[in-house]
Amino acid sequence: MKYKTLRLSAGKAVKDCLNDIPFIKVIKSETLLNDAGPDYILHLETPFGRKSIYVEISASGQPRFARILIEKVNLLTEDAKIYWMFVAPYLSEKTAEMLRNAGMGFLDLAGNCFISFGGLYIQKEGKKNPYLNRRKFNSLFKIKASRVLRVLLFNPNRYWKIAPLAKEAKVSVGHVYNVKEELLNRELAVVDNRGMRLSEPKSLLQEWCNNYQFEGTQFQNFYSLSKMVQLEKQIEEFCSKRKMRYALSGFAGATRLAPFVRYHRIHCYVENSIDDLVKSLDLKSVTSGENIIFMNPSDDGVFYYTQRIEGVHLVSPIQLYLDLNTLSDRGKEAADFIYNEVIEPKWEK
Repeated sequence: MKYKTLRLSAGKAVKDCLNDIPFIKVIKSETLLNDAGPDYILHLETPFGRKSIYVEISASGQPRFARILIEKVNLLTEDAKIYWMFVAPYLSEKTAEMLRNAGMGFLDLAGNCFISFGGLYIQKEGKKNPYLNRRKFNSLFKIKASRVLRVLLFNPNRYWKIAPLAKEAKVSVGHVYNVKEELLNRELAVVDNRGMRLSEPKSLLQEWCNNYQFEGTQFQNFYSLSKMVQLEKQIEEFCSKRKMRYALSGFAGATRLAPFVRYHRIHCYVENSIDDLVKSLDLKSVTSGENIIFMNPSDDGVFYYTQRIEGVHLVSPIQLYLDLNTLSDRGKEAADFIYNEVIEPKWEK
């Protein structure tokens, strides 16, 4: 959206929001063209006296841009007759919470808004936002970007320069730069002369979890009469001999880290074709009642920092956490245990 169009749309959205309130009257509106003040001013007559709403318009509703407004307002002389609002095509939940805590209002171009000053309280929510580009908003969790996230979440306290991070994640420098900018915009990372590091690893992991998909992963379900431990040993022996990467996930992985977990089904990532492996294990392909699920990922990022425990390979705790959250309520319970007992303690070191 061009800025001129954005400015007009924002002004109309603010007026529409206020015009729905019968006891508020817009006396005058002004459009400003200097960087020092707001983009738009509305002078109101309310039952609690006159009030001026200063509107800051942004093309992005990510926290980084709202923070700029908050810091600017904090430098200005307080005036009880002025109330600041932040307007963008779409606002993230984190942005909305940040502005609310700072005592400011906000509005998106769909008409969702929050205004609170004096004895006045206006909140409108639930309106579907046509300006949200889901593809762009979720790009942080696509395959290539997730390679970078795995590296960062493995040790969130480490500072990374772009080139070494790109090499470690096996992606281009340009892709790392885009991920860095998105993390900074969401205030999930900080940067200084040492490089970039995560500032909100838990929030990042949770947001990734909420948007996690098995993008391009192929699932094949089988049944075996063998016991779980025997099957896992056979998988290890076959893959080691063929030099095939594999890693247990789901409850089969969690039981090595969370001893209370019992399982009757194996989830296992395997690279390349599994035809010979299936024949070797004498598995029967089924559409239901499976007790082993092979997952052939479209990207080998799932194998980043696999660990060997009790003679078998497991996915990293980060990957395990993501996978467990896609399973049943028991999966979420196991995921919480992995986070509290494995992931968070390692982050705190």
